[in-house]
Amino acid sequence: MAPVSLEQDVKYLPLSLVCAHAATVAYLGLTVARSLHKTYRDLPPSQGTRARLVRRSRLAPVFAVLASVSLAVAGYWTLSYAKLSYRVWADQRSVNAPVRFYGDNGVLPFGENATRLHVTRWLSDTPVYLDALEIITEKARRFWWGQQIDLAITSWSLLLAVEGRRRRIPSLWAYLALAHLVNLSFAQNVFYLTLLLAPVPMPDLPSASMLGRLRNRAFPPKPVGWVPHPALFLASYCLNQVLIYWAPATVGTSTFASVAILSRILTFAPVILPAVVPASWGTVYSDHHGAYSIVTDLFRFVSSVSFVFHLKGTALGLLYNAPDAHYHRHSRFLPFDRERRSAWERTTTALGKVLGSASDHPVVASVAWDVVLSGISQGLWAATRALDVNDILASSTPFFRAHAEKAQPPTRLSEGSEILTPESETGSHGGAVSTRRKGRSSKSEFDGDSRNRSGMDFYVFASFCQLDAQPCMAWDREKKMQTKTNS
Repeated sequence: MAPVSLEQDVKYLPLSLVCAHAATVAYLGLTVARSLHKTYRDLPPSQGTRARLVRRSRLAPVFAVLASVSLAVAGYWTLSYAKLSYRVWADQRSVNAPVRFYGDNGVLPFGENATRLHVTRWLSDTPVYLDALEIITEKARRFWWGQQIDLAITSWSLLLAVEGRRRRIPSLWAYLALAHLVNLSFAQNVFYLTLLLAPVPMPDLPSASMLGRLRNRAFPPKPVGWVPHPALFLASYCLNQVLIYWAPATVGTSTFASVAILSRILTFAPVILPAVVPASWGTVYSDHHGAYSIVTDLFRFVSSVSFVFHLKGTALGLLYNAPDAHYHRHSRFLPFDRERRSAWERTTTALGKVLGSASDHPVVASVAWDVVLSGISQGLWAATRALDVNDILASSTPFFRAHAEKAQPPTRLSEGSEILTPESETGSHGGAVSTRRKGRSSKSEFDGDSRNRSGMDFYVFASFCQLDAQPCMAWDREKKMQTKTNS
């Protein structure tokens, strides 16, 4: 290939977008940190017991470490992708690329032996964001990883809309933006930290800033107990699924960029719509249990659709046997050379090829690690909540709940008996477990966090199945507990 001349008009917009990306991540991190501080500062005195403080002190560092690992993984693979993309661009234009970061023929120290970087020209010629998305989407095996993140972010946005509004967590949009700009596992673990520090709904205080007052004047706050009509969530969700389904067919066309951008914008709809739509587009429930069936059906539908999409993606990935399926636009500088990769392709199984596609490219590896870390975080969160597998399946699988209840008739509590359940954690994610006798008011049990055991989008088996079940499963368990109590 003949070298391409560097004498072209330099565009500064791509460089501005990259700088804005980094600055936005820093700003969102600061916004979320302020939200965490405000949440912890405004905790009521009832959340300051020794048992709750000990539990929070044990769990908070775990999720903080997971968030740090997710951030480090995202940064490492992003730099690896940038390095590979720049090397390909430099090779096409016969430009010297740095051999190392520091030393002779490196970037630093500046001097005669340093290699000059043409970052602005590289970004002007290379659509780095579009290339990354196309590399993930253009082959069925790689899209097997990418589709999981797309489905997970879509359902996780519903979680933020439901659980975030219930706890009145500020700046929900920042968590979702971090999922797009960094990765999902980082945003998840930061949100888990918020849930640990906000086991009860935050006080609804009037905004003191001018921007907040203008926002409340334009979009009046909704009354307590207001729940938007589920059709608002379903409309944005279904449209997003259509775009995810359509995305592979648009790779390499001018439509792909529009599909990718619109798909990411739609994920913000569940977080934004409840704040901007009129109150008449929803229902006010005097008892929060009245919304259980709505949210349960919503997440069960999400789980079913996600599972169907994942089955389709798995089947396409297993059946995809095109020659050189691992090759892409940056294959010239792959560490995994052609001969070794071809031998591996001939000897491994179809499942091994799908899982091995994570090593095709740094952007695919970044997504694959995000899937794995998200699954680890979800599994750890489920373990700390003592969730039951039968409840998970009942909340994510149609008709499973009916069979489970037939097999296990409800157990009545005898007078004076005591029960010990995960739901009886004295209204806190970090609370101590307490007992409750029959005949006592159920109000204490359902105050704070135990009113709604944090609807978490459950996909512990993230690399194998999309079971977005934990939100409705948590509410199903509480509803079952209240039924037993009232009986």
